[in-house]
Amino acid sequence: MRIFSKSKIAFNILLDIAAHTAQGRAISVPLVCRRHQLSHSYLEVIFGQLRDAGFIRSHRGPGGGYSLAKKPEDISLYDVLSLMNGQEPLYEDLGVSLWANLDAYMDLQMKQITLSDALQRSSIVLEQSTQGLGQVRLNAAPKIPVAAKSKKEPQKLKPRLGPNSVFSFGEYLKSKA
Repeated sequence: MRIFSKSKIAFNILLDIAAHTAQGRAISVPLVCRRHQLSHSYLEVIFGQLRDAGFIRSHRGPGGGYSLAKKPEDISLYDVLSLMNGQEPLYEDLGVSLWANLDAYMDLQMKQITLSDALQRSSIVLEQSTQGLGQVRLNAAPKIPVAAKSKKEPQKLKPRLGPNSVFSFGEYLKSKA
């Protein structure tokens, strides 16, 4: 099985979501974009695949975002790689049986690495701006200690550069005339 960067990113995103879910929080796409330094549109594709596979669920409204839909111990590295890579065809050549055996061994090893195991070995810092949600908690989810971020700097408000809609722009032009 080939391991693409999209698979690695998806697993790291799931680790981030799992850490926040364990603390009863959801994490939003813009926060994940900032933390992983990836584009919003690229992450939306990954989040869509993870949501369709039933790994995560979305929460709307203030404090909304994404949380795990399954327990961390029920999501393995193999599950994430299989989802992100899809099925690859095996072409006939002299080394097919060697590569098939190696692939089977890698699959076995990856099935043993769960999100819960990886989460215990990681040091993910929780975002203070994520709010706790009652519906985010999983049944019998283990409490995993995660270091909280120390003091957060207040966000600076951007100056309003102009109207934010076509209708406001029309009113703006009328007032200038």
